[in-house]
Amino acid sequence: MIIFALTGYLAAYRANNELTLAGENLSKALNLCQQINMVDHEADILLDVARLRYAQGDFKDAQEKASEALMITERSGYVLQGADVNLFLAQYALEQEKDKTKAKEYAESALKLAYCDGPPYYYKVAYEEAERMLKMMNEE
Repeated sequence: MIIFALTGYLAAYRANNELTLAGENLSKALNLCQQINMVDHEADILLDVARLRYAQGDFKDAQEKASEALMITERSGYVLQGADVNLFLAQYALEQEKDKTKAKEYAESALKLAYCDGPPYYYKVAYEEAERMLKMMNEE
């Protein structure tokens, strides 16, 4: 429950531009997850840290945290979290690396992971975001 409380403050801190406090709480949550081997939440927290670092302009650390989260999702089989991480990395590849090919690969992976058993049993938000990204990249 402590982990949920720590990560729950993230949106409020970001809305109030208190990014340092957000980072502190995410670090505490991540440390707790690692101490008690709570892998099912670790990837989500790492993705939140990546998003925070991105917002702070620390793009290298953002990419590293997202890559770490991706490894966890692949190793653990958490496909829904994997879809979210792939979407973040696709956006990162587009904006920071200007690598459309890499971005497309991440977006296609996100689409595949979000598909699950297909509609109506799919991760709709991630699936539609991946479709939107792929469509946008194909139009350019």
